[in-house]
Amino acid sequence: MSITPTVTLNASNALIGGWVMIRHTEVDGVPTFITPTRGPMRAGLVFRVGVADETLATSGITHLVEHLALSEFALPDSHANGMTGMINTHFYVQGAPEDVSTFLTRACDAITTLPLDRLERERTIVRTEAASRSGAAFEMQVWRYGAQGYGLAGSNDFGVEVLGPEDVRAWAADWFALENAVLWIAGEDVPPGLRLRLPGGVRRPPPPAKSILPLLPAYFANGSGQVMMDSVVSRSMAAHVLSTVIERRLFQKLRHEQGGSYVTTAAYRWRDAEYGTITALADTLPENQDVVVNGFIEVLAALKAGDIPAVDVEAGKTMLREFVRDPDFEVGSLRNDSADFLNGGRPSTVEELLAESDAITTDDVHAVAVEAMGSALLHLPAGHEADWAGFARAPLFSPAVVRGTKYATHEPSGESIVVGTSGVSLITPGGPITIRYDQCVAAEAWPHGARRLVGVDGLIVGIDPRYFAIDQKATAMIDAGVPPSAVVRRPALQEEPDKPAAVEEPRAEQPPVRSALRTAVRALTGILFTAWFVFALLATAGVATRADADATDWVAIALIWFIGWPFKNVVLRYFTKLRAAH
Repeated sequence: MSITPTVTLNASNALIGGWVMIRHTEVDGVPTFITPTRGPMRAGLVFRVGVADETLATSGITHLVEHLALSEFALPDSHANGMTGMINTHFYVQGAPEDVSTFLTRACDAITTLPLDRLERERTIVRTEAASRSGAAFEMQVWRYGAQGYGLAGSNDFGVEVLGPEDVRAWAADWFALENAVLWIAGEDVPPGLRLRLPGGVRRPPPPAKSILPLLPAYFANGSGQVMMDSVVSRSMAAHVLSTVIERRLFQKLRHEQGGSYVTTAAYRWRDAEYGTITALADTLPENQDVVVNGFIEVLAALKAGDIPAVDVEAGKTMLREFVRDPDFEVGSLRNDSADFLNGGRPSTVEELLAESDAITTDDVHAVAVEAMGSALLHLPAGHEADWAGFARAPLFSPAVVRGTKYATHEPSGESIVVGTSGVSLITPGGPITIRYDQCVAAEAWPHGARRLVGVDGLIVGIDPRYFAIDQKATAMIDAGVPPSAVVRRPALQEEPDKPAAVEEPRAEQPPVRSALRTAVRALTGILFTAWFVFALLATAGVATRADADATDWVAIALIWFIGWPFKNVVLRYFTKLRAAH
């Protein structure tokens, strides 16, 4: 173990109850942060690698390395464990110094010589764990970032099933390196005997976050029971305060005043060295969805307009100061500060955080609110809209169709497939879904000839010879066009479904339904039009049968038809949409 002379970074971080020092040193070439603690020793080894560094075809590979590295510990409790996040992987432990030393040393040794004989067992465990991850929070990432980078949070470790031993070994060697790690220790000193025998490599910067949404703010609608917002903002203490303000406003509006929600919450988390995210959520029953959707959006609009109660800002600042002044704050935040350092950020001292918190004004919070609303993505219950509030509907379909040969389905369905040299397009009644080969991030292939292509935007096109009347020439063209690195070989299907699972419409969104008020207005319009139409017919017939009818009578009849006829289009549109909905 090589330890360089200690360098004090934060010489006087004043906390209630005493003084805390954070020392910076190195252990076997790994930057190390040490701070005293009053409880048992805690430590963690953080690597700059996570889900966002993978591709869809290899998603889950970091998680698999983490599981393999810890597979021989067989620890049933939470005193030592691992965690794979979006841009960091973390091994952490709590206990006596000798236990900390043993755990971290053995974890590093396992990384360099992964127990690949356990690959199949750990593969199953990882897939089982991934299957439990679901919900709007994961969906939001796919809608914002697509099937790449940060959007892979919703991939459910798509590639784990086909990753081979060499894939896993190479990934561990490239990413779990000395130069790509940082160690933190909450204790008196480096525990005796600790060795971090890791391969040499390079420091990897965090991947860029690329939104696929053409317009923001945006929304999509599916599922039920939740209204959710996700926004990207510059990292700041004012963003923390804004999350508290949003939570208080949602509680006041949706639970206290309207009684439409039970859970109303908001949170701020950092995403990388420059940006963080603010998420907000409100639950609702089906009968209260209109009220909650409208109230949720009204709260966001009011904050953007600057309607921010000073009492809420002060409450947010008070909560923030209490959190930062907690005696265990710096020890607890050491893990995040270490990851921040590894990701290219600069951890702040307690004094800096308190000074920034005290200086926050209502104008500062309003500025963050404007930024948050500008990047907002809403998840609404199925059938709801937010166009009226200035949110663009996130696209469900592609803007263009590739040139190529069109193939129909074996039975009439309204769908067809176009296969060309540049990509494929699924033609549906709602619109086209196009995957260009150079934008294909995964191409699943089954032995019977089915293919499922996933685009960088998260859209999916499934082609199955049992459903579409495609030929071997089309399949060969697809196989020649997709990048070899995107191919995911799947085993033969055990069942023969009527319509193969490979034929899907991704990111499906149910058509919007109108509110009860708008439906009632349309229904009333239809009744009035029908009554007018009957009256106009009777009046026309009456004048036509009168022998003494003159020009004035016929002018009156014309006026009746002229006044009522424009309502015809409204009624026709109503019944057309009603018929389509059924």
